[in-house]
Amino acid sequence: MAAFCTSAAALDIQQGIHGMKWGSSAHDYSELTKVKEVNQAAYYINSTMLYQTANQPVRGVFYGFYKDQLFAVFIKMSLPDQYSQLERQFAAKYGKPKTTYNSSGRQTAHRWIDKDVTIKLKMKASPMDFKLAIYYSPLADKLDQEQLEEKIPEPSAPAPAGSGQPVKSKPLLD
Repeated sequence: MAAFCTSAAALDIQQGIHGMKWGSSAHDYSELTKVKEVNQAAYYINSTMLYQTANQPVRGVFYGFYKDQLFAVFIKMSLPDQYSQLERQFAAKYGKPKTTYNSSGRQTAHRWIDKDVTIKLKMKASPMDFKLAIYYSPLADKLDQEQLEEKIPEPSAPAPAGSGQPVKSKPLLD
């Protein structure tokens, strides 16, 4: 499949993400490690994978499972270029987003809906923070998405080379 960074049309998020199907169990993916659990939601990482966009690594990729079903992926980015690239590519594929601003104007959120999937791209002005959340609506619509986004753990580095787990690098969305 072509990399998302070269063709926005290559992304088929209706099926899932990073080789994982929406609604599947975390136990189906041996490369995942649980990093946090809050009530019935659990967050996992793939510590052997380093994802990138705009030719730069992202800070963290977290997979959200609710009652052991994949309902979302949460991505933390470090650079404005990463945010801008994703904004352009999602707009090219899904059209103009619904954009909201918080009352102080310090946060911008773009939202696209494609059938069963909702894409939220957020930028906070101070301190500078960039996030992408992709939700599978049949599961996520039952949940408080804002609260779940706030519970995402802080990113940690992938396993170092020589740790027995090779770290691979690949485009964030393909």
